[in-house]
Amino acid sequence: MRTRSADLDDATGGPPLDVLVVGMGATGAGVALDAASRGLRVLVVDMGDVASGTSSKSSKLVHGGLRYLENYEFGLVREGVVERQLLMRLAPHLVRPMDFLYPVWPDTARRRLLGLGLSTYDVFALANTGGSAVRRHSRIDAEEAVALAPALADSGLAYSYLYGDCATDDARLVLAVVQAARRFGALVASYAEVTGLSKGPDGRVDGAQLHDRLDDRVLQVRARHVVNATGVWVDQLQGLEEPGRPGVVQPSKGVHVVVPHDRLPLRDTSVLLPSKQGDGRSMFAIPWGRQTILGTTDTPYDGALADLSLTAEDLDYVLAAGNAVFRTGLTADDVLGAWAGVRPLIKQPASGDGSMSDISRRHTLVEGAGGLLTITGGKLTTYRRMAKDVVDRVVERDGRRARCRTDEIALSGRLDVPLLLDEVRAAAVPLGLDDEVARSLVRQLGERATDVLQLVAADTRLGERLTPHAPHIAAEVVHAARAEGAATLEDAYGRRMRLSLRERDAGLPGALRAARLLAAETGRDDAWAQAQVGAYAEAVRRERGVLGLAEPALLP
Repeated sequence: MRTRSADLDDATGGPPLDVLVVGMGATGAGVALDAASRGLRVLVVDMGDVASGTSSKSSKLVHGGLRYLENYEFGLVREGVVERQLLMRLAPHLVRPMDFLYPVWPDTARRRLLGLGLSTYDVFALANTGGSAVRRHSRIDAEEAVALAPALADSGLAYSYLYGDCATDDARLVLAVVQAARRFGALVASYAEVTGLSKGPDGRVDGAQLHDRLDDRVLQVRARHVVNATGVWVDQLQGLEEPGRPGVVQPSKGVHVVVPHDRLPLRDTSVLLPSKQGDGRSMFAIPWGRQTILGTTDTPYDGALADLSLTAEDLDYVLAAGNAVFRTGLTADDVLGAWAGVRPLIKQPASGDGSMSDISRRHTLVEGAGGLLTITGGKLTTYRRMAKDVVDRVVERDGRRARCRTDEIALSGRLDVPLLLDEVRAAAVPLGLDDEVARSLVRQLGERATDVLQLVAADTRLGERLTPHAPHIAAEVVHAARAEGAATLEDAYGRRMRLSLRERDAGLPGALRAARLLAAETGRDDAWAQAQVGAYAEAVRRERGVLGLAEPALLP
């Protein structure tokens, strides 16, 4: 946050920008890194925090999209597998191989084709291992499957396929891409909202008007190329270029809920849940530390994009889908947290019964009449490829020769994660930090985990946990403000540490202390800190919708 205002001043008062990227989700972050690494002068902005939209609301997976094979989208699946393999190599602390079960029951449709589909998945992976690999698929009996996923014990399973994909922390993956872009010179400003586009005498878009929401000032930036990477908001920005232009996005709402691990026990193995409700939708059950994620829904959404929440219908659907497979009797009382996001699917006539599952997850690049470059569609896994398509077009416009390098730019300085974990564990012990905290720091921060330990060494009070139910310490709040652009309590708790998603109380007991640490880092007063706690609680309550949020007493 200490460099944010300087970056905005540089963008407005320094040399002209080559590229202004609007949107700091996965795709916008990817465009900023790709463009900066090709030598372009770049500013990337967002009206909110890094990954505050769809890119922090995913299923936390990096995967090829096995189910897309059902629609014969082989190219889409291959692209996903290639990008998955790359990300395992470039960000091994964030993109981790995970085993998945595809359960088969006596009434499972097209089960004879599953083995063929999984073999195809394996072929795509084997052709692009790059030194990293996930498990090749195999068929296992029901007893072996239940040993990996005890929640399947009473499901009447016939057998299962075991295959490999990857898990990630979506918001932290995006943050890592933004940090890499900064290392290549990109200017970065969260909470800077585009309120208008400027055009030159030839009618071409040549910049934008920004509202700096933190310092409450209006700025004008000029750029030879403007990229619209705002996800489900792309139609609004296109409307600033061409008022009345038809939209290109069909939003699809996806909801996830989190339950305690002991209510849906999985042993480091996710389960793909084929539809047992007759609607063709599939879901995942994903182990997530002390919790299990269940989701996602896939329904058309035409409401306000800034007012998403969990509805009674959403909750009933997810719990019913889980109970239809696991038969564990999950109820709303079991749910610890939830999140709702909207995916930007490309608007097109749906086939079959018109369900959202029929709409392709491919991405598209659109060039407006004024030259605005809009990239949308796709998914988290393929953000790098989407960014490459955008920057390829930019350099083509300029007549440059500058190849894409993001397939070789590591998002972590230390790629040997087991060795790094051993070093962090050894350094954590003298500071009174346990193994769970050490593992959490490495998994989130990679080599930057040692920066957090140095904060604790300088002030042992920063080694205290923020909540007894999750392995997060006070030093992480300080680090989030100093090195990760966190400007609000929601930034730190919601996207840097995910406490809003994992904890029934959303980490509120320790929230005032965390807000005061943020205030000290950002030059705010105690009134600001107390207001942050209220704003954070309201944001969690709004997203959880029908679940609500009990507010326990705050710790001093």
